[in-house]
Amino acid sequence: MSIPSSSTPNGSIPARLLFDPSLATCPDFASSVYDTVRSRLNLDDNAAAIDILKESWTKSNDNDKAQWILQVEADRALAESEQAVRQQEAEKEAADAAKAAEDQCLEAEKKKPQLGDFDINSAPSIYLESRISVFAQKRLEKKEWCPLWPFTAAGLKEASNALTSSAEDGGSISLHRSDDNQLSIQSGPSSDVHKNMVRDENLTAREFSMGWHRYIKEITRANWSAAHVDALTQFFYGLDTHSITEHEHGGAITRIYADRYRFNWFNTLGTDQSFNLVLINEDLMNKIQNEYFMKLHSKVIAA
Repeated sequence: MSIPSSSTPNGSIPARLLFDPSLATCPDFASSVYDTVRSRLNLDDNAAAIDILKESWTKSNDNDKAQWILQVEADRALAESEQAVRQQEAEKEAADAAKAAEDQCLEAEKKKPQLGDFDINSAPSIYLESRISVFAQKRLEKKEWCPLWPFTAAGLKEASNALTSSAEDGGSISLHRSDDNQLSIQSGPSSDVHKNMVRDENLTAREFSMGWHRYIKEITRANWSAAHVDALTQFFYGLDTHSITEHEHGGAITRIYADRYRFNWFNTLGTDQSFNLVLINEDLMNKIQNEYFMKLHSKVIAA
């Protein structure tokens, strides 16, 4: 809304009126109080002087009345404009508060347990896949190293048997190296479900194969990055097809390699010691092979 202009004809802004000029009354210019004023008009006719003074006052009062009307209108327009601004600010604050409250409710709703959607056109699958243990699931969710045992048939059976138990709490599992440089698995509370768990190198060929295939499937479900999933897939496939597996005990040797260097790979991720797991270190493979046959030879002699 535009505010009416109250400028004078010469462009200057008149002083603000403090009182309504329509309430003013014309002075009695015939009284002795105005004798000096009338005399300054230099008129012989006193009545004419009085008329001139009345006319001058009336004209000035009319101008003040016009200014007063514009002034009142300008004040009203300014008040309406300020009220509109305050109203807009109040409405914006109310809208922001409502939006914040709605967002808070939505966020709280997201944190509540929710049932997932389902496909109304799909019948149950013929093959019902066994669930992995809470222990294994939590390890994968945290993007941490996990042994292959929980993904073998025996490990999956242990998880199935523990479904009715509340003992699983997602505890920890770690590798312990003994004085003779031997690694052993030490499990925390949540891995109690896998009481028969063994290291990857002690798995049978069938257990190892089933374990790593299911492991790859589960880390994909857990939204691991494509680069890490591909590296682990190529790593296991590279060991399965390595030339050493064509020889007796070759599979056992590759399982030892997998056990040691997959664990080491996880421990060095994000550090200066990180490496490409896909690249098989043949020197290390030969070293493991020599260690394996030396140990095997020692057992034969001891027997």
